[in-house]
Amino acid sequence: MQHFYDGQIRRFVTQFVRVMSNFSYKDSAGTLRKIPTSYGNLTRQVAHIIRDNSENKVVSAPRVSCYITGLEYARDRVQNPTHVSKVHLRERDYDATTGEYTSAQGPGYTVERLMPVPFNLQMKCDVWSTNTDQKLQLLEQILILFNPSLVLQSSTNPLDWTSLFEVELTDIQWSNRSMPAGVDETIDIATLTFTLPIWLNPPAKVKRQKIINTIVTNITD
Repeated sequence: MQHFYDGQIRRFVTQFVRVMSNFSYKDSAGTLRKIPTSYGNLTRQVAHIIRDNSENKVVSAPRVSCYITGLEYARDRVQNPTHVSKVHLRERDYDATTGEYTSAQGPGYTVERLMPVPFNLQMKCDVWSTNTDQKLQLLEQILILFNPSLVLQSSTNPLDWTSLFEVELTDIQWSNRSMPAGVDETIDIATLTFTLPIWLNPPAKVKRQKIINTIVTNITD
């Protein structure tokens, strides 16, 4: 098989991070402040730059970090692996002189879509906070979105039969602290666990139709 890469898992992760973005909290002065959201799988070099090349700097809070914890094959959603879905399409005719599409029919194509492979993507979201009020404000905004799941669209391609996927909240860890809390535990982290039933699509086969549709001839000569 030839090399191919469509960034499918990357798109799922990007969509998940967008869901966890643009939340805010109100401080003691009544000012709304947005919470930064980032992907938690940072390299050592990037993490060192964020800390200003110092081991003594504490990560700022509040913030939200998302990361992948697992990817497993979804055996319960397996369908016919050899199934091929054929879709016949016809483009509108393109006028190269004007650079616009006309109302006439253009070339036709046949798209052979191979059966996608089901997987369950496990994601976690860490909510960092410095006090209980921050945590309550953030969690109340996040948790009401999942009742029990949220449906997202991974692409706008009309031929993508796996564009819709769900983000389901499966577990909540209220705090990473244990009693009694020491003086060094200044940042509290609440962890939310999510399951994303996704599909990975193999490359589709696009074939141009060569059927003769119209014959124009002069029968008088």
